[in-house]
Amino acid sequence: MDAPSPIPTEIPTAERLDAAASVRRLVDALVGHVGDPDALAEVARTAASLADRLEEGPRRVRDTGRMLRYDAPVPEGGELSCWPECSVSGVAHGASSGISGRRDGDEAVLTATLGPAKEGLPGVVHGGAVASLFDESMGWALWMDTVPSVTAWLRVDYRAPVPSGVEVEIRATARERDGRKIMMEAKATVDGALVAEAEGLFIVPRAFGES
Repeated sequence: MDAPSPIPTEIPTAERLDAAASVRRLVDALVGHVGDPDALAEVARTAASLADRLEEGPRRVRDTGRMLRYDAPVPEGGELSCWPECSVSGVAHGASSGISGRRDGDEAVLTATLGPAKEGLPGVVHGGAVASLFDESMGWALWMDTVPSVTAWLRVDYRAPVPSGVEVEIRATARERDGRKIMMEAKATVDGALVAEAEGLFIVPRAFGES
């Protein structure tokens, strides 16, 4: 029998969104709590059984072409979002970071409270997870003005540990543009105190007709 053909990614259903949220909660609970042996064994059995069940279905083609950019600039105070399957901010992704965002003038403002699943050392968010938030916020700062882009490079300066379980705010904006090249900058704060800052070079793809 031939293997099932891939099917295009659908708009996330309520069931998929609920499943992703539950998976995120489960991973945080697994990392952040002791768990008795029976509960851990049940997690292993249930997770394996559900993975088997999902893998029996056809594979999905996750088509990013359905969400290349906003149709119009996001208005002041408007909510920012990304592709639902994004591993950093996607609401339909079981390993994303539970991010929210809004427009504040020329800045994209991203807020996130990262739990145990995103820690490096206990109680401290992994530097790579912080870097992913910078990358995401810079992309949002361009997308909110309908500018599609990809990251060329990203530099992060860490000023202080980012504690897990505490809200971190990142503000990102474009600093200068030269044709298809756009220099971005961003700062991360916790309770108003600077914990990290970053700069990055983003490129507008030729496919979008930019000179």
